[in-house]
Amino acid sequence: METKLYNNVFYYFIFLLTMCILGFYKTYLVHFPSFEGFKSAHHFHGFIALTWIIMLISQAYLIRHKKYSLHHIIGKASYIVMPLFVISLFLVTKTTYYKALNLQNAVEANAVISNGLPDMIYMTLLYVLAMVYRKNTAFHLRFMTATGLAMLGPGLGRFLIVACGLSVPVAILTMTLLLLGIGIVWMIIDIKNKKSAFPMLVYVGTCIFSILCNAGNHSDLWQSIASGFAKLCF
Repeated sequence: METKLYNNVFYYFIFLLTMCILGFYKTYLVHFPSFEGFKSAHHFHGFIALTWIIMLISQAYLIRHKKYSLHHIIGKASYIVMPLFVISLFLVTKTTYYKALNLQNAVEANAVISNGLPDMIYMTLLYVLAMVYRKNTAFHLRFMTATGLAMLGPGLGRFLIVACGLSVPVAILTMTLLLLGIGIVWMIIDIKNKKSAFPMLVYVGTCIFSILCNAGNHSDLWQSIASGFAKLCF
């Protein structure tokens, strides 16, 4: 099973890149070169996210072709790219927060933080665990792949809305169930094959955490957390 995973994860990352391009074409790329209405934070986030996806593709390709030395060398760049990616999430969240604050109200501004703060937390967690277990190939593969699974959501959601014509609630529900379902199915397969369920259990946990944050972003608890975060960090 592991050899098959190493070979096939490369194709998933290609699919991830394709879906991001398709999903963001009409909502972002089509606005080139003026990009009217977009801020520098959006461009920075897009560039770093693309860099991370390309790194995932290249790393999977190198493992697939047993070029381990080059894989390790490129892997060291992740110590820079992932922190920059988390920073880009923060900057986009801050930009979105102030936009909602200006156009709507503090409650809605606090609510939109649920689209960024959970992402910062679980991407950091998944990456840190990938590095902690970098010498455990099975764990490392799963945690790094999980960062790619987490990144599929924005592109897939936009693709379902723009290209497939689904309503926003239906697209979000479809995207959420798919990403959660992949983690659950993978975890069940690992258990069935007597592999540790830990990596995919963590991923499933991050999915549920994100779902709960978004579902409860108007609750008193979330409003208190988001308000405190905004005052401290924005």
